[in-house]
Amino acid sequence: MSETDPNTYIAPALQRGLAILELFTPQRRTLSLTDIAKALGIGRASAYRLVFTLEHLGYIGRVGDGKSYRLAPRSMQLGYHYLSGLDGIEVAIPYIDGLRDSTQISAHMAVRDGTEIVYVYRAHSHMTLSSNIAVGYRLPAHATAMGRMLLSGLSDEAIAQLYTGVRLDRYSDTTAVTLTSLIQEVAEDRKRGWTMNRSSFVSGIVAIAAAIRDHRGEVIAAINLSGPSAVMDQPATLDHLRTKVVETADTISHQLGYLPRG
Repeated sequence: MSETDPNTYIAPALQRGLAILELFTPQRRTLSLTDIAKALGIGRASAYRLVFTLEHLGYIGRVGDGKSYRLAPRSMQLGYHYLSGLDGIEVAIPYIDGLRDSTQISAHMAVRDGTEIVYVYRAHSHMTLSSNIAVGYRLPAHATAMGRMLLSGLSDEAIAQLYTGVRLDRYSDTTAVTLTSLIQEVAEDRKRGWTMNRSSFVSGIVAIAAAIRDHRGEVIAAINLSGPSAVMDQPATLDHLRTKVVETADTISHQLGYLPRG
């Protein structure tokens, strides 16, 4: 194996340990040793050594009868360290809270990680039907309003390269499922400066999003308003909410040093 091959330096045990942490999701909060061994394709004895190490270090803990595991507080520190290191999130939070307060609709902030978006902040609304997506949640960029605004910071060529070999799954009737249609939609979003999705993942939910830029003019995040169509999906209301989202995104960008050309 060549010394320049990155696989030369990969530590399998560490790789598997991190893979265990990634198995836990909002939909799958607890896992048994059998679940972990099966997901990683390893034996129970190997899985037990990895789980024992993670438990000893405080990253996972036992629940119930002691046969299942869940993430422990120390694993949360990794997420908090990541969030605290993000450019702009501390600047953005009061403005996102203000967007929620002025509209009474849930507001969020996300960043892009490859072909997915990661929610990094949530200002929750108390509406009966509102977004229940938590910080750290991941969704496909091509099928979300914030994802498309994050993609709008890339050139058409960069988007094509990013999605080479990636299947574009359909989540609603309006989801772009071909690279050509995705690039066309993102180009329209880029020109318009905002985008909107209806019932992308949850029926009856509308999301309006705009991009946040840093001092170099690069898209580093996106924000949205996400709420029930019965409240949001009226022409006058949509115009008002779209204006509020765009103004908030522009204000955050300005605070980060972004100066639009011309």
